[in-house]
Amino acid sequence: MLVFPQLATGAATLYPVTRQRTARTAINTLRDGHTVVYADPGAAQTQWELRGTGLTAAEWNAIEALFQAVSGQLQVFTFLDPAGNLLASSEAFGAAAWSNAPLIQLTTGIDDPLGTLRATRAVNAGQVPEAVAQTLNVPGNFQYSLSVWARSAGGSAVTLIASTAGAQVSKAFSPGGLWQRVTLFANLAQNTSSVTFGAQLDAGGSVDLFGMQVDAQPAAAEYRLTGAGGGVYANARFDGDQISVTAQGTDVYDAVVRIVTNGY
Repeated sequence: MLVFPQLATGAATLYPVTRQRTARTAINTLRDGHTVVYADPGAAQTQWELRGTGLTAAEWNAIEALFQAVSGQLQVFTFLDPAGNLLASSEAFGAAAWSNAPLIQLTTGIDDPLGTLRATRAVNAGQVPEAVAQTLNVPGNFQYSLSVWARSAGGSAVTLIASTAGAQVSKAFSPGGLWQRVTLFANLAQNTSSVTFGAQLDAGGSVDLFGMQVDAQPAAAEYRLTGAGGGVYANARFDGDQISVTAQGTDVYDAVVRIVTNGY
């Protein structure tokens, strides 16, 4: 798949990174002076400016290779938002984005670590381990961090899992009765185009969950709430037919890359 590359460290980008979202409103002024205002969601855009300072030759070559493969701004590629949560519906575990096991039972409105009532109690009513999970169309050879707040008054364990064809990594936690954010680092090293992330419960287990997140980097970032869309943009383009790059040495490059996609 055509995807904007990670850096050698596994980071999504060098910082600072700037993300800007724009929208358009259509205003129709009537003859009597009244106005009718319409939102124009089709004109919405999200734009990123990535400033890569101190890129190695291999890192810059990977960006340039993608730029050539998509003919500048002509064709689309997948971009993983370095300032976003890749998962959709990060707190609504019963939403369409999630492909939970059939015997997972969800109860919403549970008190959460932020002092609101947005957590969910997940119960595995089956006889085998089952998971709350979501599959993303992302490369299987990137580095990811999966995180979630978990709590279990009854002593149930929760296992974080990341899997793709040919590989799986997991880590079990016993969160206890107090909220804690648990994290799994995943480097599956497979040339695949989808990865499934989830929280698995043992048979009969009951665990409170809140704010699941996937970051395309080796460590969890500050939690970011998502709605119906997550931070995987399959229709991204370079915002121009040129990239500004300066060679500071034989293996040191500075580049400014601008990326744009329709919608939020």
